[in-house]
Amino acid sequence: MTTKSSQLVGKKPVVRGIDVGYGHVKLTLGRDRSNTIEATSFPSQAPTANDIDLHAEFLMRPDTFRVPVNGRLYEVGRQVNITTSSNQELEQLDDQFPLSDGYTARLYGALNYMMPGLGEEKEIDMLVLGLPMNTLTKHKKALEEKFRGEHEINTKGDRIKIANCKVHAQPLGSYAYFVEDNPDLRDAPPMTLIVDPGYNTVDWFVCQGLVPNPGQSKAVNRGVSAYLREVAKSINKAHSDYGVSETEIVRMLDRHLIGDETFQLASDVIDLTPHWKAGDPVIEQACQAIRDSVGSGGNIRLILITGGGAKLYEQRIREKYPKHRVEVIANSNLANVRGFHVIGQWTAASAMRASTLASRGG
Repeated sequence: MTTKSSQLVGKKPVVRGIDVGYGHVKLTLGRDRSNTIEATSFPSQAPTANDIDLHAEFLMRPDTFRVPVNGRLYEVGRQVNITTSSNQELEQLDDQFPLSDGYTARLYGALNYMMPGLGEEKEIDMLVLGLPMNTLTKHKKALEEKFRGEHEINTKGDRIKIANCKVHAQPLGSYAYFVEDNPDLRDAPPMTLIVDPGYNTVDWFVCQGLVPNPGQSKAVNRGVSAYLREVAKSINKAHSDYGVSETEIVRMLDRHLIGDETFQLASDVIDLTPHWKAGDPVIEQACQAIRDSVGSGGNIRLILITGGGAKLYEQRIREKYPKHRVEVIANSNLANVRGFHVIGQWTAASAMRASTLASRGG
Protein backbone atom coordinates (compact mmCIF):
# COMPACT_ATOMS: atom_id res chain seq x y z
CA MET A 1 0.00 0.00 0.00
CA THR A 2 1.53 3.32 -1.04
CA THR A 3 1.80 6.43 1.10
CA LYS A 4 -1.41 8.44 1.00
CA SER A 5 0.39 11.67 0.21
CA SER A 6 -2.79 13.37 -0.92
CA GLN A 7 -4.02 13.27 2.69
CA LEU A 8 -1.06 15.43 3.73
CA VAL A 9 -1.62 18.28 1.28
CA GLY A 10 -2.98 21.49 2.76
CA LYS A 11 -2.25 20.69 6.41
CA LYS A 12 0.68 20.20 8.72
CA PRO A 13 1.12 16.44 8.97
CA VAL A 14 0.97 14.82 12.40
CA VAL A 15 4.15 12.75 12.78
CA ARG A 16 5.06 10.49 15.69
CA GLY A 17 7.78 7.95 16.45
CA ILE A 18 7.65 4.84 18.64
CA ASP A 19 10.56 2.61 19.61
CA VAL A 20 9.26 -0.56 21.25
CA GLY A 21 12.41 -1.83 22.91
CA TYR A 22 12.93 -4.85 25.12
CA GLY A 23 13.85 -2.64 28.08
CA HIS A 24 11.78 0.50 27.52
CA VAL A 25 9.18 1.85 25.13
CA LYS A 26 10.10 5.29 23.80
CA LEU A 27 7.73 7.68 22.03
CA THR A 28 7.56 11.21 20.69
CA LEU A 29 4.86 13.75 21.48
CA GLY A 30 5.57 16.36 18.79
CA ARG A 31 7.74 19.49 18.87
CA ASP A 32 7.53 22.18 21.52
CA ARG A 33 7.70 25.94 20.91
CA SER A 34 11.51 25.82 20.72
CA ASN A 35 11.23 23.11 18.02
CA THR A 36 12.62 20.44 20.34
CA ILE A 37 11.15 16.98 19.82
CA GLU A 38 9.38 16.02 23.04
CA ALA A 39 9.92 12.38 23.96
CA THR A 40 9.23 10.12 26.91
CA SER A 41 9.42 6.45 27.85
CA PHE A 42 7.97 3.72 30.06
CA PRO A 43 9.11 0.22 31.07
CA SER A 44 8.72 -2.40 28.37
CA GLN A 45 6.50 -4.75 30.34
CA ALA A 46 3.00 -5.91 29.47
CA PRO A 47 1.58 -8.24 32.14
CA THR A 48 -1.97 -9.49 31.93
CA ALA A 49 -4.22 -6.94 33.63
CA ASN A 50 -5.28 -7.89 37.16
CA ASP A 51 -9.03 -8.33 37.68
CA ILE A 52 -8.83 -7.16 41.30
CA ASP A 53 -9.48 -3.43 41.81
CA LEU A 54 -7.96 -2.23 45.10
CA HIS A 55 -8.46 1.46 44.45
CA ALA A 56 -10.59 3.58 46.75
CA GLU A 57 -11.23 7.30 47.05
CA PHE A 58 -7.98 7.88 48.96
CA LEU A 59 -5.80 5.56 46.79
CA MET A 60 -4.23 6.73 43.55
CA ARG A 61 -4.45 4.70 40.39
CA PRO A 62 -1.10 3.82 38.85
CA ASP A 63 0.03 5.62 35.71
CA THR A 64 -0.86 2.71 33.44
CA PHE A 65 -3.40 1.80 30.77
CA ARG A 66 -5.38 -1.36 30.18
CA VAL A 67 -5.16 -2.21 26.51
CA PRO A 68 -7.09 -4.90 24.62
CA VAL A 69 -5.22 -7.15 22.19
CA ASN A 70 -6.91 -10.18 20.63
CA GLY A 71 -9.46 -10.54 23.42
CA ARG A 72 -6.95 -10.21 26.25
CA LEU A 73 -6.26 -7.21 28.50
CA TYR A 74 -2.70 -6.08 29.18
CA GLU A 75 -1.48 -3.43 31.59
CA VAL A 76 1.19 -1.06 30.30
CA GLY A 77 2.62 2.29 31.34
CA ARG A 78 5.09 4.22 33.47
CA GLN A 79 4.14 2.56 36.76
CA VAL A 80 3.71 -0.98 35.51
CA ASN A 81 6.52 -2.03 37.87
CA ILE A 82 4.16 -1.32 40.77
CA THR A 83 1.44 -3.58 39.39
CA THR A 84 3.75 -6.40 38.25
CA SER A 85 4.55 -9.35 40.50
CA SER A 86 8.21 -9.45 41.49
CA ASN A 87 8.26 -13.14 40.63
CA GLN A 88 6.93 -12.67 37.11
CA GLU A 89 9.53 -13.94 34.68
CA LEU A 90 10.92 -11.67 32.00
CA GLU A 91 9.44 -12.32 28.58
CA GLN A 92 11.40 -14.36 26.09
CA LEU A 93 13.54 -12.00 24.04
CA ASP A 94 13.42 -13.56 20.59
CA ASP A 95 13.16 -12.58 16.94
CA GLN A 96 9.38 -13.05 16.90
CA PHE A 97 8.73 -10.41 19.58
CA PRO A 98 7.71 -7.68 17.05
CA LEU A 99 4.83 -9.89 15.87
CA SER A 100 3.60 -10.74 19.37
CA ASP A 101 0.55 -9.47 21.25
CA GLY A 102 2.94 -8.14 23.89
CA TYR A 103 4.58 -5.87 21.32
CA THR A 104 1.18 -4.60 20.18
CA ALA A 105 0.15 -3.95 23.80
CA ARG A 106 3.28 -1.84 24.37
CA LEU A 107 2.66 0.13 21.17
CA TYR A 108 -0.95 0.76 22.24
CA GLY A 109 0.42 2.04 25.55
CA ALA A 110 2.52 4.55 23.63
CA LEU A 111 -0.52 5.62 21.60
CA ASN A 112 -2.42 6.25 24.84
CA TYR A 113 0.28 8.66 25.99
CA MET A 114 0.16 10.37 22.59
CA MET A 115 -3.62 10.71 22.44
CA PRO A 116 -4.06 14.02 24.39
CA GLY A 117 -1.86 15.81 21.83
CA LEU A 118 -3.65 14.52 18.74
CA GLY A 119 -6.68 16.83 18.91
CA GLU A 120 -10.22 15.83 18.07
CA GLU A 121 -9.34 13.86 14.93
CA LYS A 122 -7.15 11.38 16.85
CA GLU A 123 -5.15 10.68 13.70
CA ILE A 124 -1.44 10.21 13.01
CA ASP A 125 -0.44 10.91 9.42
CA MET A 126 2.98 9.27 9.67
CA LEU A 127 4.04 6.80 12.37
CA VAL A 128 7.67 5.64 12.28
CA LEU A 129 8.80 2.49 14.09
CA GLY A 130 12.19 0.81 14.37
CA LEU A 131 13.53 -2.73 14.36
CA PRO A 132 16.93 -4.26 15.19
CA MET A 133 19.19 -5.04 12.24
CA ASN A 134 18.63 -8.79 12.63
CA THR A 135 14.84 -8.60 12.24
CA LEU A 136 14.36 -5.58 9.96
CA THR A 137 14.07 -7.44 6.67
CA LYS A 138 12.01 -10.22 8.24
CA HIS A 139 9.31 -8.08 9.89
CA LYS A 140 9.36 -4.63 8.23
CA LYS A 141 6.50 -5.18 5.78
CA ALA A 142 4.31 -7.06 8.27
CA LEU A 143 4.59 -4.30 10.89
CA GLU A 144 3.86 -1.53 8.40
CA GLU A 145 0.70 -3.31 7.29
CA LYS A 146 -0.35 -4.32 10.81
CA PHE A 147 -0.32 -0.85 12.31
CA ARG A 148 -1.67 1.10 9.37
CA GLY A 149 -5.38 1.72 10.00
CA GLU A 150 -7.64 2.29 13.01
CA HIS A 151 -6.91 0.85 16.45
CA GLU A 152 -8.88 0.59 19.68
CA ILE A 153 -6.25 1.36 22.29
CA ASN A 154 -7.91 1.12 25.73
CA THR A 155 -10.89 -0.19 27.64
CA LYS A 156 -12.73 3.14 27.23
CA GLY A 157 -13.02 2.44 23.52
CA ASP A 158 -10.75 5.27 22.39
CA ARG A 159 -9.54 4.82 18.83
CA ILE A 160 -6.60 6.24 16.90
CA LYS A 161 -6.19 6.17 13.13
CA ILE A 162 -2.73 5.71 11.62
CA ALA A 163 -2.69 6.80 7.98
CA ASN A 164 0.86 5.69 7.17
CA CYS A 165 3.40 3.54 9.01
CA LYS A 166 7.07 3.15 8.13
CA VAL A 167 9.67 0.89 9.77
CA HIS A 168 13.42 1.61 9.73
CA ALA A 169 16.60 0.21 11.25
CA GLN A 170 16.86 1.41 14.85
CA PRO A 171 20.36 2.96 14.55
CA LEU A 172 19.22 5.02 11.55
CA GLY A 173 17.02 6.97 13.94
CA SER A 174 20.01 8.13 15.96
CA TYR A 175 21.86 9.11 12.79
CA ALA A 176 18.93 11.23 11.60
CA TYR A 177 18.70 12.88 15.03
CA PHE A 178 22.44 13.63 15.04
CA VAL A 179 22.34 15.06 11.51
CA GLU A 180 19.47 17.39 12.43
CA ASP A 181 21.60 18.80 15.25
CA ASN A 182 24.69 18.92 12.97
CA PRO A 183 23.37 20.25 9.64
CA ASP A 184 26.90 20.57 8.20
CA LEU A 185 26.88 16.78 7.80
CA ARG A 186 24.03 16.95 5.28
CA ASP A 187 26.11 18.43 2.46
CA ALA A 188 29.25 16.34 2.97
CA PRO A 189 28.29 13.31 5.09
CA PRO A 190 31.24 11.23 6.30
CA MET A 191 31.25 7.45 6.32
CA THR A 192 29.74 6.78 9.74
CA LEU A 193 29.48 3.79 12.06
CA ILE A 194 26.52 3.97 14.46
CA VAL A 195 26.70 1.58 17.43
CA ASP A 196 23.44 1.04 19.30
CA PRO A 197 23.68 -1.09 22.47
CA GLY A 198 20.02 -1.81 23.15
CA TYR A 199 18.41 -3.97 25.80
CA ASN A 200 18.45 -7.20 23.81
CA THR A 201 20.78 -6.59 20.87
CA VAL A 202 23.80 -4.49 20.06
CA ASP A 203 23.21 -3.13 16.55
CA TRP A 204 25.71 -1.42 14.31
CA PHE A 205 24.96 0.42 11.09
CA VAL A 206 27.43 1.84 8.56
CA CYS A 207 26.28 4.55 6.18
CA GLN A 208 27.35 7.60 4.24
CA GLY A 209 24.50 10.03 4.51
CA LEU A 210 21.35 8.01 3.94
CA VAL A 211 23.16 5.40 1.84
CA PRO A 212 23.70 2.27 3.98
CA ASN A 213 26.43 -0.34 3.79
CA PRO A 214 24.48 -3.59 4.40
CA GLY A 215 27.61 -5.74 4.46
CA GLN A 216 28.93 -3.94 7.53
CA SER A 217 25.59 -3.49 9.31
CA LYS A 218 24.55 -6.25 11.70
CA ALA A 219 23.43 -7.12 15.24
CA VAL A 220 24.39 -9.50 18.01
CA ASN A 221 22.43 -10.66 21.07
CA ARG A 222 24.86 -9.15 23.56
CA GLY A 223 22.80 -6.20 24.74
CA VAL A 224 22.24 -4.62 28.15
CA SER A 225 19.97 -7.44 29.36
CA ALA A 226 22.77 -10.00 28.89
CA TYR A 227 25.14 -7.70 30.78
CA LEU A 228 22.65 -7.18 33.63
CA ARG A 229 21.99 -10.91 33.93
CA GLU A 230 25.68 -11.57 34.58
CA VAL A 231 25.80 -8.78 37.15
CA ALA A 232 22.62 -10.13 38.76
CA LYS A 233 24.18 -13.59 39.05
CA SER A 234 27.14 -12.09 40.87
CA ILE A 235 24.88 -10.14 43.26
CA ASN A 236 22.65 -13.14 43.90
CA LYS A 237 25.64 -15.34 44.68
CA ALA A 238 27.03 -12.83 47.18
CA HIS A 239 23.67 -11.99 48.76
CA SER A 240 21.67 -15.20 48.45
CA ASP A 241 20.35 -14.80 51.99
CA TYR A 242 17.95 -12.08 50.76
CA GLY A 243 16.06 -14.64 48.67
CA VAL A 244 15.62 -12.27 45.71
CA SER A 245 15.42 -13.89 42.27
CA GLU A 246 17.84 -13.00 39.48
CA THR A 247 14.86 -11.83 37.43
CA GLU A 248 13.91 -9.25 40.04
CA ILE A 249 17.53 -8.16 40.47
CA VAL A 250 17.74 -7.54 36.72
CA ARG A 251 14.68 -5.28 36.93
CA MET A 252 16.14 -3.47 39.94
CA LEU A 253 19.48 -2.95 38.18
CA ASP A 254 17.69 -1.57 35.14
CA ARG A 255 15.84 0.98 37.28
CA HIS A 256 19.09 1.81 39.08
CA LEU A 257 20.87 2.55 35.80
CA ILE A 258 18.21 5.00 34.63
CA GLY A 259 18.15 7.13 37.74
CA ASP A 260 17.85 5.45 41.13
CA GLU A 261 20.65 6.78 43.36
CA THR A 262 21.08 3.65 45.46
CA PHE A 263 20.64 -0.08 44.93
CA GLN A 264 18.89 -1.85 47.77
CA LEU A 265 17.90 -5.38 48.68
CA ALA A 266 15.15 -5.22 51.28
CA SER A 267 16.21 -2.29 53.51
CA ASP A 268 19.95 -2.60 52.91
CA VAL A 269 22.05 -0.56 50.47
CA ILE A 270 24.26 -2.85 48.37
CA ASP A 271 27.64 -1.76 47.02
CA LEU A 272 27.62 -2.74 43.33
CA THR A 273 31.30 -1.93 42.71
CA PRO A 274 32.57 -5.53 42.88
CA HIS A 275 29.72 -6.84 40.72
CA TRP A 276 29.80 -4.64 37.60
CA LYS A 277 32.87 -6.43 36.25
CA ALA A 278 30.88 -9.67 36.01
CA GLY A 279 29.22 -8.27 32.88
CA ASP A 280 32.47 -7.19 31.19
CA PRO A 281 32.74 -10.33 29.01
CA VAL A 282 29.35 -9.51 27.44
CA ILE A 283 30.56 -6.05 26.43
CA GLU A 284 33.84 -7.45 25.07
CA GLN A 285 32.00 -10.06 22.98
CA ALA A 286 29.72 -7.42 21.48
CA CYS A 287 32.52 -4.98 20.66
CA GLN A 288 34.69 -7.74 19.20
CA ALA A 289 31.78 -8.75 16.96
CA ILE A 290 31.65 -5.16 15.69
CA ARG A 291 35.39 -5.19 15.06
CA ASP A 292 35.14 -8.52 13.21
CA SER A 293 32.33 -7.14 11.03
CA VAL A 294 33.63 -3.64 10.33
CA GLY A 295 37.33 -4.38 10.46
CA SER A 296 39.85 -1.63 11.18
CA GLY A 297 37.40 0.99 9.95
CA GLY A 298 39.91 2.68 7.70
CA ASN A 299 37.10 4.14 5.56
CA ILE A 300 35.08 5.31 8.58
CA ARG A 301 35.44 8.93 9.68
CA LEU A 302 32.94 9.09 12.55
CA ILE A 303 31.67 6.62 15.16
CA LEU A 304 28.43 7.46 16.97
CA ILE A 305 27.33 5.57 20.10
CA THR A 306 23.67 5.68 21.02
CA GLY A 307 21.01 3.73 22.89
CA GLY A 308 20.35 3.02 26.53
CA GLY A 309 23.64 1.13 26.92
CA ALA A 310 25.85 3.80 25.35
CA LYS A 311 27.77 4.64 28.53
CA LEU A 312 28.32 0.97 29.39
CA TYR A 313 29.86 0.12 26.01
CA GLU A 314 31.62 3.41 25.24
CA GLN A 315 35.04 2.65 26.75
CA ARG A 316 35.42 -0.72 25.03
CA ILE A 317 34.42 0.76 21.66
CA ARG A 318 37.03 3.50 22.10
CA GLU A 319 39.61 0.81 22.86
CA LYS A 320 38.71 -1.05 19.66
CA TYR A 321 38.97 2.17 17.60
CA PRO A 322 41.55 4.38 19.34
CA LYS A 323 42.31 6.48 16.23
CA HIS A 324 38.71 7.36 15.39
CA ARG A 325 36.50 10.29 16.30
CA VAL A 326 33.96 8.74 18.69
CA GLU A 327 30.94 10.62 20.01
CA VAL A 328 28.17 9.58 22.38
CA ILE A 329 24.90 11.13 21.23
CA ALA A 330 23.30 13.36 23.86
CA ASN A 331 20.26 11.84 25.60
CA SER A 332 21.14 8.65 23.79
CA ASN A 333 18.33 6.59 25.34
CA LEU A 334 15.79 8.69 23.39
CA ALA A 335 17.93 9.40 20.30
CA ASN A 336 16.49 6.63 18.12
CA VAL A 337 12.87 7.62 18.65
CA ARG A 338 13.59 11.33 18.18
CA GLY A 339 15.31 10.35 14.94
CA PHE A 340 12.25 8.36 13.89
CA HIS A 341 10.28 11.58 14.31
CA VAL A 342 12.80 13.42 12.11
CA ILE A 343 12.61 10.69 9.45
CA GLY A 344 8.82 10.83 9.59
CA GLN A 345 8.87 14.57 8.96
CA TRP A 346 11.32 14.15 6.07
CA THR A 347 9.11 11.43 4.58
CA ALA A 348 5.91 13.45 5.02
CA ALA A 349 7.50 16.56 3.51
CA SER A 350 8.72 14.55 0.52
CA ALA A 351 5.25 13.07 0.03
CA MET A 352 3.69 16.51 0.15
CA ARG A 353 6.11 17.85 -2.48
CA ALA A 354 5.45 14.88 -4.75
CA SER A 355 1.68 15.29 -4.41
CA THR A 356 1.88 19.04 -5.11
CA LEU A 357 3.91 18.45 -8.26
CA ALA A 358 1.47 15.76 -9.40
CA SER A 359 -1.51 18.08 -8.85
CA ARG A 360 0.19 20.70 -11.03
CA GLY A 361 0.80 18.18 -13.75
CA GLY A 362 4.55 18.19 -13.10
